This record gives sequence, C-alpha cells and structure tokens, in this order.
Amino acid sequence: MWEEALGSCGQWEQVMPGARACLFSLGEGPVTLPLRLEPLHFEALFCLAGAATLTRRDGSALTAGPGQVLLLTDVSSIAGAAAEVPLVGVLVAVDARNARESLRAVCHLLGGLTLDTTRVRQWMACRGGCAVEGPTPWSRAVFTQLERLPQKERARWCVWKSVELLYLLCAPQEPAPSQEGTLEEVARYMEEHLEEPLSIPQLSRRAFLSPTAFKAAFRQRYGLAVHAWLRQRRMERAAQLLQGSSLTVLEVAQAVGYSSGSQFAAAFRERYGTSPGKFRKMSKGA
Repeated sequence: MWEEALGSCGQWEQVMPGARACLFSLGEGPVTLPLRLEPLHFEALFCLAGAATLTRRDGSALTAGPGQVLLLTDVSSIAGAAAEVPLVGVLVAVDARNARESLRAVCHLLGGLTLDTTRVRQWMACRGGCAVEGPTPWSRAVFTQLERLPQKERARWCVWKSVELLYLLCAPQEPAPSQEGTLEEVARYMEEHLEEPLSIPQLSRRAFLSPTAFKAAFRQRYGLAVHAWLRQRRMERAAQLLQGSSLTVLEVAQAVGYSSGSQFAAAFRERYGTSPGKFRKMSKGA
C-alpha cells in the first residue's frame, strides 16, 4: 500500500533480494493511499514526522506518529488510510517470497535468531493485518540511532530493525524471574486503590512493561484479563462493605471506583445475581 503510494517519491534502495527501503518526505498536498497490498508482502513504516492513520472497517483507528513503527501485512480489514503531512520517514517493503534467504542471512547476522514466519503471520492476523510499535524502549533506541545515522545508512538499518522487531514481537515470551514479584506488587497496588480510575497504561508503567506485554503477563500469572480481575476484586470489596459497613449503596459504589450507581448495580448483579440493596438485606437477615 505505502510502497505503491510512494511510487517514485523519495530515495529507494534495494537493500537485499526481496527487500527494499525508501527514505521519503511527503509535503503539502493530497496523498492518495491505495488500499492494496500484494499477498505475502510486508511493510514497515518508520515515522519520523507527521502521522499515518489506518481506519478499520469496525470503525476503530490505528495511528503511527513520530517514533513509532506502522506494520502492515493485510489491508482486507482496512476501510481507509490517511497521512498527516508533512510525513517523513523510512518505508521498508518486503516480498516474502523473494526474501526468504535474505531474511535467514539477516537473522544469522543478528546473532542466530530464528524468525518463524508462520508465527509472524498469525501474530499479525490476530491484529487485523496492521499494528503499531512504540513508544517502547526498543523503539526509542531505534529512532535515537536512526536520527544519528547518515542518510545512506538509514535504509539498511531499518530493514535490519524490521526483522528484529518481527522476531521480538512474535518470539515466545516467559515472565522473567523478577517479573512475578513485580506483577504481585501491581496487583497489591490495584487492591489498595480500588476507588481510583486505574488504567492499563498507568499499571503497565508500574510493572515496567509495555501495555501489551503487561496484559499478557498479567493474564498468564492470574488467569484473568486485567480489567476482569479488577472488576472481580471490586465486587468482592463491595460485598464486604455492604455486609459490614453503614455506607450507602452509592458510597459503596464510589469506594470501589464507580461514579455511576447504575453501572455499579449492573456489575454487582452480574457477579452476585442480585442488586446491592437486596444483597445487603439478605446478609443482615442471615
């Protein structure tokens, strides 16, 4: 898609068989982005300035801005694409059919990595064929180095880093030994701050993980998604307060992070099969 849109724009370089890169700068004026991508083609857009936005058919949007990488393997779920100009960056375009040997060579030079292309396709398919990487420690390091490199080295650098990124995103990951303790600390923090509007970005920072890695590690450790675990703990605390305190139902709702009494009542009924008020009456009558 981006490869076709850039066409003769920018500075194209054939980095290796099946993979080329373009250093580009799109200025003022309309940018036509065709929603086409050949099968077994892969694109990685390293954004230095401006932004690129993809709108999915379900109405959700994905935007890559400065310091982020937009990955694309399939456009079937995409309804529209737009560029915020001036858009400056490096585009890596890979034809997987012609790049197999080249990719193996790069993986070898990167320390003997094994890039499982089947796993890559599955990882991208789970995300509708498009994903954004960054800001993360990896992306910050890559863009810091990219801006220091001379122009003639940037294309090759981005091709190598694209391969490395796919490996990092798709390699099987197990929590590090110290990660379990960190997750337990975050879980304790959540239980001690149930009244607050806790968010994934906030919690992932406490765990020193990206939001995606935090959610995956938390589910692996506790067997529930973060918000499901948090909702369960909030309902358990609410039940305790309804049984053992004189707080009103609304005050109980606020004590476990709900500003709306109706939302709290719906969540409580889903968990216990009855309203908070009836639960309190039954508890006192027991």
